[in-house]
Amino acid sequence: MVTTKKIQLLIADDHAILRDGIVSLLRSEPAFHIACTASDGYEVLEMINAHAVDVCLLDINMPRLDGIETAKLIREKKPGIKIIMLTTYNDREIISELVHLGVAGYLLKNSDKQELVEAIHKVMKGRHYFSEEVEKIILEGLTDKKSPEVIPLTERELEVVQLLAKEYTNDKIASELHISFRTVETHRKNIMQKTKANNLAGLMKFAYSKGLIK
Repeated sequence: MVTTKKIQLLIADDHAILRDGIVSLLRSEPAFHIACTASDGYEVLEMINAHAVDVCLLDINMPRLDGIETAKLIREKKPGIKIIMLTTYNDREIISELVHLGVAGYLLKNSDKQELVEAIHKVMKGRHYFSEEVEKIILEGLTDKKSPEVIPLTERELEVVQLLAKEYTNDKIASELHISFRTVETHRKNIMQKTKANNLAGLMKFAYSKGLIK
């Protein structure tokens, strides 16, 4: 019998009621195991040395050692650990600093369980996950720099582009991504507008030139 290794989680928040709430939400997920919890950054550092942690959910505003400094130290000491910031802060400068540090995800605390679960699975596959509101802030920051190299596509839109490159139909894309046919159509329309492509061939040319597909 093959047993799948559970994803080992560390949950850090200085508010016990919030920390316990997150633990309660995720404990019921069969793919997860709550390896440990912490109430500040120093406890986080102790825990990652004592336990084999895969994903660390970090709050920013913690006593003694805040989430930003903790994230820096985790990246230095245990770069294999995926860091997801789970916080109330949607400040552009904070988000920019943490993205630059190399955090794998950034979610606001108003996210629901489904989004949190999706984020954990996605970062474990080596990808990034930013909640929709955070993603908009990141893209607005890039746009403000007026850089011609900015690729203003969301992660979902990039997935659609990559499947289009494999000659997937809208129906097949909908099935692959577990979304509706209409949602795929909306994504395609948005992608064409953002890339200023007139047709699929133009979109593929754009995608290849920007390294979005190989």
